[in-house]
Amino acid sequence: MLETIEQAVKPHDQFQVELKLDYELQDGKRTHYKIATFIFIPRTLIIAPDTYEKADFYRDIKNYIRLKTPHLILRDFTEHEASPLNTLRQIIEQPEWSNDPAACETAIVSLKFLGVLLRTSLREHINLVYQRIAEAKPDSKVHVQVGNLFESYLEEIDIITEAFRAFYADLNLPNIDPRVYEAYRFTDEAISMLVEDSAIELYQIVDENIEKKTDREAFMAALSDRVKAEMKHRRAHGYGIIFEDDEQSREEYIFRTSVLKKYIGSILYLSTDRRREGTGREQVFYALAAGIAMLFATMTAFYFQQKLGNFSFPLVIALVIGYMFKDRIKEAVRSVFSSYLQERIYDHRIIINAQNSKRKLGVLREKMTYVSEEDLPGGIRKRRQRDQLTDLDNESQGETIIRHDKDIILYNDAFEAVFPNMPKITGINDITRYDIHPFLGKMGDPVQTRLILDSDGLQEVTFNKVYHINLLSRYKSVAPEKEKTFSRIRLVLNRDGIRRVEHL
Repeated sequence: MLETIEQAVKPHDQFQVELKLDYELQDGKRTHYKIATFIFIPRTLIIAPDTYEKADFYRDIKNYIRLKTPHLILRDFTEHEASPLNTLRQIIEQPEWSNDPAACETAIVSLKFLGVLLRTSLREHINLVYQRIAEAKPDSKVHVQVGNLFESYLEEIDIITEAFRAFYADLNLPNIDPRVYEAYRFTDEAISMLVEDSAIELYQIVDENIEKKTDREAFMAALSDRVKAEMKHRRAHGYGIIFEDDEQSREEYIFRTSVLKKYIGSILYLSTDRRREGTGREQVFYALAAGIAMLFATMTAFYFQQKLGNFSFPLVIALVIGYMFKDRIKEAVRSVFSSYLQERIYDHRIIINAQNSKRKLGVLREKMTYVSEEDLPGGIRKRRQRDQLTDLDNESQGETIIRHDKDIILYNDAFEAVFPNMPKITGINDITRYDIHPFLGKMGDPVQTRLILDSDGLQEVTFNKVYHINLLSRYKSVAPEKEKTFSRIRLVLNRDGIRRVEHL
């Protein structure tokens, strides 16, 4: 992979695979990437241009574009100049800020950013704990290597929550915009859940990995107190998420957690305006095709009028034949122009804007085409590495190949202009979910049985019937220019959905 593009592929659910690309903003006025993904599908699944058209493909994919979460460690929330906590404090300290719509909007943005940044920072902190435990040698003391991480977690979480909840007195006033107060309460509830979940996960880590009794008991007691404190805080403020051991409570718990996660995460999602590309040029070329055909028909009519005279039966026959050729010439020229346009024009142009802003952050163009094996780029053909067994599985028919191209241009200065008071935005996430339902219809039974003969006699054994779909991606940085890189993923499917994703 390019160091400026990171890829993550995973099952989103049983029937959707999620391809996530992180595009880094590079030096210069703009960043330009080209990504081509080739999907190799066994022909036995009957996916072809006449059975699975462009409209079907775009119906089965879902695209999300969002900001890449800026990186802060826990102590940065109170010490970093551009931390949302400090930005919020600066707004509240301004006189008459509550009467300024721009200040109120910045406060809401800061509250949401605080939630998503804390979520990412807690996850990275816990991942570092896992990493240190994995790196520990068998004869070493794990508590020595992770003890300071538990201590810093407990210390920094106390500082962050205390600083944030100190704003309550300033925001719970009659003159405060209700939207700001509502955003504060939602963010407070979301942060409380984030802290509780992280404390529970760390509690489990301590229970399973810390052997020194004094440290183990101290950390578990402190983490347990943290969880109880968060539950007490939510109950005192009348928040909805208080876990009780009954079905309705569990249902509300999951629902409200999901809603709050979407609420704070919404600040990262960018507005996209999808348009069909090249409509004007397409109409010009089609008009030109009609003009060429009409020119032929007109010249034919003039010629035969001079040769055969007016109102004669041979002239009528000649005009009919001329019209027949005119119609075919028009379609033939349209076909030539369509092929020409298909190579140069994308299916869609997506304008990327920040939410609540008309400032254009970038443009993403995409197109889908079927390609033959002969037309594959050399780098893709080489990395497909199809063996004889694959050919036999496809009944020597080869594979159907779908090519999905993306061309993305990001305007670097626009990101700084749109988010001036936030930690630096370093890139965006492009998340595409592919629905695999169309591939499942022609698959065989997912579980099949066979008889085997062993020392115990005949045994009936079950086997999983699976199909392989390969995804090969080519990445290229155009501005600044860098060498191409490739990645390969294999989806292992059966008629019940996705069994696993293999990174090759």
